[in-house]
Amino acid sequence: MAAAITAMCVTPATVMAQGAALEEVIVTAEKREQSLQDVPISIVALNSEALANQGIDELDDLSTNIPNLYVNNFNNDPVAVRLFIRGIGQNDVQLTQDPSVALYLDGVYIGTTFGAGFEGVDLERIEVLRGPQGTLYGRNATGGAVNLITRRANPEQFEFHQTFTAGNLDLFKSRTFINVPLGDRFAAKVGYIMTDRDGYVENTGVGEDFGTEDRESAVIDLHWDATDTLVFDYRYETAEIADAGRMEQSLIAGQEQELPPGVPDLSFFTTPGTVSDDRQDKVESLWQNGPTDLDINAHTLHVDLEWGDVFTLRSITAQRDMESSVQAIVLPDWRVNLIPGGGSVSTMINDIEFEQFSQEFQLLGSWDNVELVTGLYYYDDEGTHDSSGSATLGLPGPEFDITFTDNTSMAVFAQATWSPEALDSRWHFTLGGRYSDDEREAFRRNTRSADFAESAPDGASYKRDFSNFNPSLTVAWDVSDDANVYAKVVSGYKSGGTSTRSANADLFRAGFDEEDVLSYELGLKADFFSHRLRFNGALFYMDIDGSQTSIQTGSTAGERDFLPVDGNVIQGVEMELTAAISENLIGSFNYGYLDTSVGEDFVDSAAGVFYLTDRYSYAPENSVSAALDYGRDLANGTVHARLGFSYQDETVSSVNELDLTDQDDRSIWDASLGWSGISLGSLAGEASVMLWGKNLTDEEYVIVSAASWGFVGSNYTGTFGDPRTYGVTLTWDY
Repeated sequence: MAAAITAMCVTPATVMAQGAALEEVIVTAEKREQSLQDVPISIVALNSEALANQGIDELDDLSTNIPNLYVNNFNNDPVAVRLFIRGIGQNDVQLTQDPSVALYLDGVYIGTTFGAGFEGVDLERIEVLRGPQGTLYGRNATGGAVNLITRRANPEQFEFHQTFTAGNLDLFKSRTFINVPLGDRFAAKVGYIMTDRDGYVENTGVGEDFGTEDRESAVIDLHWDATDTLVFDYRYETAEIADAGRMEQSLIAGQEQELPPGVPDLSFFTTPGTVSDDRQDKVESLWQNGPTDLDINAHTLHVDLEWGDVFTLRSITAQRDMESSVQAIVLPDWRVNLIPGGGSVSTMINDIEFEQFSQEFQLLGSWDNVELVTGLYYYDDEGTHDSSGSATLGLPGPEFDITFTDNTSMAVFAQATWSPEALDSRWHFTLGGRYSDDEREAFRRNTRSADFAESAPDGASYKRDFSNFNPSLTVAWDVSDDANVYAKVVSGYKSGGTSTRSANADLFRAGFDEEDVLSYELGLKADFFSHRLRFNGALFYMDIDGSQTSIQTGSTAGERDFLPVDGNVIQGVEMELTAAISENLIGSFNYGYLDTSVGEDFVDSAAGVFYLTDRYSYAPENSVSAALDYGRDLANGTVHARLGFSYQDETVSSVNELDLTDQDDRSIWDASLGWSGISLGSLAGEASVMLWGKNLTDEEYVIVSAASWGFVGSNYTGTFGDPRTYGVTLTWDY
């Protein structure tokens, strides 16, 4: 069999004439620079050029381009991002639960996906790692990790970058970065980014249109080569966002209701409804639609010290503050209007404050045939979630609901790879391990829920400790210089916690247990035909116990706790195929397959028995992305064109049958046409121009859906993705 594999991977390269070769992709997924083809991980990496050509401006766009990755917003909050990899994600985003997919910015773990994104940074590349991660990173992750790596200040030369983008929906975006060397060893880099866009759904009621964007961010990077072996990198980032969420549209029924002043109880008056699955262009909001105000301030300090020719000691110190506020005001006449068949039914009221601190020490070593990564990690966050204003239907009242959180995590991790000379250094044995110790505390006072207030009039406290050891084993074989296969077994862990939406104080105090994942994976990475054809593929199988499943435990759909579900299985396939069809044309085809199975038919909660679906939420069975990229050198610059297509199968929105809504499959076409590297004659630098379009066929597709608005007459709501957008981008680099 070994001979057959060797023949398959080597022979084709000798029978095709030399021509255009695919570029090598360099990643740091294992904390050192490596070719992506040598890393035994199912990973997708996109550099800055690929991000620009594919129109990837924010995390949401990744879902269109990377199979088995699904990205959407939680509860229609434009700053609350949900990431799902291989079907594993955080369906109910709360400060009292860790994300299942870890997000890193320059090696710093982002503790909550409230406020997550990357539009305010100057990205060098993005790396998406699929499958459990932990032996190389600060925090554990059961689904995978997304690494955002920025360009740092450069002491070698002055650099200036300016981009202007204009498009439909009155889009205007400006990105400015200036890098200034200050001597041979020091450099400073500053950046400013702003985005302004109108909403794609007009609100004829009071407040903002739906889907507006109003964003500003600034960044300062400082780089100092203190000595030949000691390097400091400091980064400060600040951002202000005032986006209005997408419209959460009633898809089945609507009604009108009135609550005159002084009337203690709601009175419902149903009006005839018209079922409509079409995306609405104009609606009247349920109450005043206001923006989500988000403020972020973050500091990061990287220190690298080379220790001899063998070791590097690295320190990563980070502090990050986030404040988010969603405001919605009841209409002045106390009238709440739900448009039949297509009206808006939601605007959340939430105030969230979150601050985190982390300190990580890494020791990286390389000698003979051994590569070593070890680390110590400390993390602490404190948060406040105040939803006191969100009384029933947003009407003012004396009720309040506030939760305080304080979480601490400590870990030690190590991973070593041995490539024995006795086996020609073609076999690589990797052993890793991580020990985690997590302490979680929370306090909640809730007078909105009669059950909670009666059992804990002065509030309820939660405190639990969790610890876990997670090993990993990988065996890789270089079949040839251009091909390798690997097999790995990895365990993943996510600590327990509690719910900010618990139905009663007893459930809040008890919380929920940890979630454990055991993953098996086989992979092949190979280049054929003198590096003109590249194939990367992986087969995986995961057992998941204690899956933290959000289940209704009270009398309303908003009263929820995380209940454990055991015996879950996720298995699937990932493939990336890239071909240099000619010297000017590159084609790519990526495919993901997921077969998910929920291990139990029902859960028994305090509110009764709740039946479960047979598959995971936001886990499409089939997902595809394909593209043709054309480039040709001209006398002045290079012309390039791209046509991209993506497809995702239908998905479900929840594992809980009561919340279940189906989301239809979707097919999206994107395209761009550009001219780059244009010499400006007597003017310094180079210019580029690109025409681009997203969702060219104006596909109407739902990205988030829910079935929890029955109490206002709508049993099914959905949030649609962006309509067709198009524009032009102008860039000047010096």
